Amino acid sequence: MGYKDLFDDNLDKTGQHYMVDSELVKFIVKSALLNEKDVVLEIGYGTGVLTRVLAKKCKVIGIDIEGKSDEIKNSTFVDGNILDKYWELKEKYKFNKIVSNIPYNISEPLMKEIFKDDLDLVVLTVGSKFAKIISSTDNRIGIMASDIFDVQVLKSVNPSSFNPRPKVDSSVVRLVPKRPEDSVYKKLVRYDDLKLRNAFIKIFTDKTKNQIKEFTQSKIFDKKLYELSNKEFVELDKMNF
Repeated sequence: MGYKDLFDDNLDKTGQHYMVDSELVKFIVKSALLNEKDVVLEIGYGTGVLTRVLAKKCKVIGIDIEGKSDEIKNSTFVDGNILDKYWELKEKYKFNKIVSNIPYNISEPLMKEIFKDDLDLVVLTVGSKFAKIISSTDNRIGIMASDIFDVQVLKSVNPSSFNPRPKVDSSVVRLVPKRPEDSVYKKLVRYDDLKLRNAFIKIFTDKTKNQIKEFTQSKIFDKKLYELSNKEFVELDKMNF
């Protein structure tokens, strides 16, 4: 069950609500701490309201399933679904930051890609319920987010800041990376296609297979990372890796 199933935010078919609040746009751009060397990925650029302000600071790569923006200097627009094209765009454009008012129904799957990446900063506008999820440590997404990033909920946003208006409040969230070499989850997400027991063998190269086997006797290690329930994730997080 995904984020959209868990929390009915009355989304349209794309999950996108376009930003119309100029003060909110300024706040988001300021929060991204941009400089001219940055390359920003903007997901769901829509009519280009946020893009125009971002592009005054740095290069912007915008992607949208049905974007409607005119050509904007210092910007490149791509048609498509970010969940299909994330790593293709990363390879081609080498973006180092993400600044986006994302479609709310991709919040959780997008975070799974962000967890794997090495980014300098992420600023997202998300549904307020999802902001609460990633800033808590009682669920799998929140546990991983807090281990990999300093999660900062910067601002609550009223539905009137968007068109069409969502039927829920939103939040601006900033993710500041911690030291990746200190994060077990940063390493685990890169082996999310393996059972946890095998993933631990990959990341703990200083331990023997017998040592790993002894440590990973619990049945939760028979599952892949994202097959764990929230309860199992909390259990995993309490273990002394």
